[in-house]
Amino acid sequence: MRFTSIDQSDADIAAAFRQKLRQSFPRFLAYCGIMRACREVPQARGRGPVVIGLVLPAGADADTYERAVQYAAHGHSYLNGGQDLTKVLTSKADRRGKMDGADVQTALVSCRRIFLLAENLSCVPEIFRLAADGVIDVPPVLPRHIVAGAKMCLGLNVSAEQGEFMATVPMQVLVSTLRRGRPVSTAIKLMREAMKPKPRDVTGPTLDDLHGLGQAGDWGRELATDLGDWRAGKIGWEDVDRGILLSGPPGTGKTTFAGALARSCGAHLVLGSLGRWQAKGHLGDLLKAMRGAFDEARSNAPSIIFLDEIDAVGDRERFRDHNAQYCTEVVAALLECIDGAEGREGVVIVGACNHPNKLDAALVRAGRLDRHVHIGLPDRSGREGILRWHLRETLVTADLSPIVERTEGWSGAALEQLVRGARRRARRARVQMTVAHLEAELPQRTQIPQELRRRAAIHEAGHAVVALCLGAGEIASVSVADHIEPAGGLQDVGGVVLQMTSLLERTRSQLLDQVAVWLGGLAAEETALGERSAGGGGAKGSDLHTATLLALRLEASYGLGDGLTYLCPDNEDALLGALRLDRFLQARVDRVLAEQFARARRIIDERKSQLSRLAETLLLKGAVSGDEVQEIVGDSSHLTGRDLIERFGHDGPPSELVKDVAKEQPFGSSRSKKEPGEGSGG
Repeated sequence: MRFTSIDQSDADIAAAFRQKLRQSFPRFLAYCGIMRACREVPQARGRGPVVIGLVLPAGADADTYERAVQYAAHGHSYLNGGQDLTKVLTSKADRRGKMDGADVQTALVSCRRIFLLAENLSCVPEIFRLAADGVIDVPPVLPRHIVAGAKMCLGLNVSAEQGEFMATVPMQVLVSTLRRGRPVSTAIKLMREAMKPKPRDVTGPTLDDLHGLGQAGDWGRELATDLGDWRAGKIGWEDVDRGILLSGPPGTGKTTFAGALARSCGAHLVLGSLGRWQAKGHLGDLLKAMRGAFDEARSNAPSIIFLDEIDAVGDRERFRDHNAQYCTEVVAALLECIDGAEGREGVVIVGACNHPNKLDAALVRAGRLDRHVHIGLPDRSGREGILRWHLRETLVTADLSPIVERTEGWSGAALEQLVRGARRRARRARVQMTVAHLEAELPQRTQIPQELRRRAAIHEAGHAVVALCLGAGEIASVSVADHIEPAGGLQDVGGVVLQMTSLLERTRSQLLDQVAVWLGGLAAEETALGERSAGGGGAKGSDLHTATLLALRLEASYGLGDGLTYLCPDNEDALLGALRLDRFLQARVDRVLAEQFARARRIIDERKSQLSRLAETLLLKGAVSGDEVQEIVGDSSHLTGRDLIERFGHDGPPSELVKDVAKEQPFGSSRSKKEPGEGSGG
């Protein structure tokens, strides 16, 4: 009787155990896979001491397998709370869920049986590998497990042939479609629909349709060629570029580039960003969505995963507030995903950002996003190409040069909006679109007042004269505008284009020459007009901003100033941060600026006549080339304003301003103080 009661008790426990397994079809399938893996370590299926690691299949739902491994590890005792000195550990890819050596060491000391469920092989700690009787990959689901599970858990009769097909279906699709009460034939039909290859996005431009991409377009076309050779087996995956970082101002087409790249390469496109992933919920959901994006890219290879606004992830060196741990885990998880993608053939990662200097250094190291290409605002030919693309079959033979000229500095997105507005304008008028509709969408330009234009001409001539005198670069052109667009903030009324060699020695004298050139415009204003305006400062990229950064590099980073001390790295944020905190550095930088301003003043004072002649010519022509600058400043001391008009030409009847110049009106008699929003720029 005693033995009979024990046997009966064991039978009841076994029945209850099977009943628990029947409650979840996916958990049953996971349990079968785990028990099949444990065959390689016999003591795992018995009750003897064992240390075993189980690595999940790619894309498996970790939560389902976590519950199933409890049944496999504890057996029937799981129903009684699992008090059998058995320990189940889980180690996930994200930093918070990753098992460390201390937890493993504690379990090894206190438990007889240890099961570690790892999301991938890299999640298995080294100390566990040393102690383990085996680290085994959990195999995929077998057809017979599906047949048995469908009968036990769902009450469905699945044939052996149907089970063979279902074993090829991803677990997530299988358990979502095969449900209690639904005919098996209906479930199979849904599985087949889900398994159909997703159609490639063939609408939209390819790389050959886009303009103004520069090096990014060249790289993309080379990638398309390499992917074709890889598909054909001509080259190995190790010979294909697998990561690139695109940077540039907003609206320059970085997202459009990703779609065009995918279409040109015939690859699947996966869109990802921190914003998309954060929308899923808390940190665990974010990391799961991130890994899901990379899993989608791997399962649809060849594919391109586009990580937009990747600079939002941040730099671990700069994390300081209460969110530092959260942000660090996000960066670490992204690095792990990128490294995982590197090991999978057919996945190319394209990151895009506006501020590459804010990226974590580990993201751009060799082997990750190590190739960096800047996409700038489109040039003249790029702008015309973008306009032609968006106009499609409209205005094919029309001259778009007036539009192209007036959209300098516009992004591709702004040009698209311009065409869209012109179409709307023509549609409202019930007429065919013309160039006039495009012109009507452009902002109304404002005529620059005479005195402001005169000041701008003197300012730009000052830059050119100082640059020529010091030999600080070759002048390509000097220009002064006669109209400005009604945009807010500082606007350029003129500019000097200097061609600088990229192989400068960057000595102290060269840096000081550059500072003097940047201050030459303000020095010319003060010399010719008696006072300088606010046009040389007030904005990032202005004369004072650039000259200050040059002086800061000299004093704080390069060791070429009053001292040799290295105070900060050569980047704008660090340099300006050091300047704000160090009043002694402020004094040294201000002394450099004052000395070079005085130097530029001396150069201008000695060349007042050359400055006057160049400014006169700028007022007449609007723009002069480098050769013309050399001729005007170098050998034309005998020319009058009328001579300059005859030599360099002037289109149209002379304005009142030109008449004044022809009468040799002295520049020094003009006085004009600009408002802060009227800077001439440098």
